[in-house]
Amino acid sequence: MKKVLWIAIIGLTAIILGAGLYIGLVKFEREKPAIKFSSDSRYITQKLSFQVEDQKSGVAEIKLEIVQEGRALSLLSEKYAKGTPVVEKSIPMLPLPKGLKDGDAQIRITAWDHSWNHGNQVSLEKPVVIDTKPPQLNVLGAQHYLNLGGAGLITYTASKELAKSGVQVGDLFFPGFSIGKDRYLAYFALPFDSQRDVSFAVTGEDHPGNRIKISFRPILKAKTFKKDQIQISEGFLKSVIPYFTERDASLKGSPVEIFLHLNRKQREIDHQQIKKICQETTPQPLWSGTFLRFPNAKPMASFAQDRTYFYNGKEIDRQTHLGVDLASLGQSPVPAANTGRVAFAGPLGIYGNTVVIDHGGGLFSMYSHLNRIETKAKNEIKRGDILGHSGTTGMAGGDHLHYAMMIHGVFVNPIEWWDEHWIHDNLELKMKLFEAPAQSAAQVQEVQPQKAVQKQTKAKKSSRR
Repeated sequence: MKKVLWIAIIGLTAIILGAGLYIGLVKFEREKPAIKFSSDSRYITQKLSFQVEDQKSGVAEIKLEIVQEGRALSLLSEKYAKGTPVVEKSIPMLPLPKGLKDGDAQIRITAWDHSWNHGNQVSLEKPVVIDTKPPQLNVLGAQHYLNLGGAGLITYTASKELAKSGVQVGDLFFPGFSIGKDRYLAYFALPFDSQRDVSFAVTGEDHPGNRIKISFRPILKAKTFKKDQIQISEGFLKSVIPYFTERDASLKGSPVEIFLHLNRKQREIDHQQIKKICQETTPQPLWSGTFLRFPNAKPMASFAQDRTYFYNGKEIDRQTHLGVDLASLGQSPVPAANTGRVAFAGPLGIYGNTVVIDHGGGLFSMYSHLNRIETKAKNEIKRGDILGHSGTTGMAGGDHLHYAMMIHGVFVNPIEWWDEHWIHDNLELKMKLFEAPAQSAAQVQEVQPQKAVQKQTKAKKSSRR
């Protein structure tokens, strides 16, 4: 009997101690809720996001206020059930609530938890700036000329610091970069297959999220792109396909089936990788002057060449050549076209051993089918430095250099960058506009574009890939 009594007493004591411990640790806990803003921005933007956390008694209540000139305006007041350890909120801030204006203000968040005696309370205040005025952009230069498949440069100034800006060409966006106080530039491209009615605009967004868009109309010049017929021979397949099957055991099928896989799917994979490589760039231009052409080399294929592939007299594929093929003596040294930083050096699918150089501002050059590479990623490169030697790696039908240029991953015609007059008229003079007297954005003229008709020449037969 005594044993049973002692067990009951011990059990009751344990219950009392447990309840006391629960009340002491949970109900009378002294730990305040934690408040954290999702952004460090000092500006009021489209949304204000924050998190309140209390892992013990849970979040009980949250109040959000914005204070300006001593007046507090309530934006949120919510209560929460017990057992709510985390609350995440995203509150629309624009358009501004009535009673607020541009200028300094404070965001104040107050939170309570579910502990006894009205809960633990904490307040967090954050100084902010209310700015609802969009930036003003001054696009320099009244007229802009652009070749189909070519490149362009826009220079502009802004009335305030921009968080994001650039040139919109149809659905493509080409980021701009700051090159000094209120000065910006953006390289952009007109893809070779663009429609003649494609739209152009310079866009800007400040740190609070205010945006501006200024349309402009370059004079578009028609460009003739060649056609070519390429005969896929058994000899070509025997020399090229082993390069890929030795490196990828998953490639199955007949030689021509593997060729079609490489020419279609692998080509697309490679182009996606090139776009990824071109996402990281030095903001300021690193290059100067004309770009160096592969010395003593004969042109074998041109940019945007429309290629039709035949096998045993039957058409099997069609692709566009997005570079220039140049052939010199076998394994000739390949120089860097201009100053920059090596963004990539290594094997790249159908392009074989490849070097990609970042010239700054989103401008890149690419050197492919190299027999060997004599540089590495992140190296600083000067114009004329040897990158490697020409070769037949990848899907090359003979020793040559495949040379390409890209703006933010969009291929452009390399020939322009070899032309001293084009560099001067379309790029260097644009940079000098920063030194000219200020011109208001309203003065920027819109010029109706000429028709960008893509002319085709008579197809010629070729054996080079």
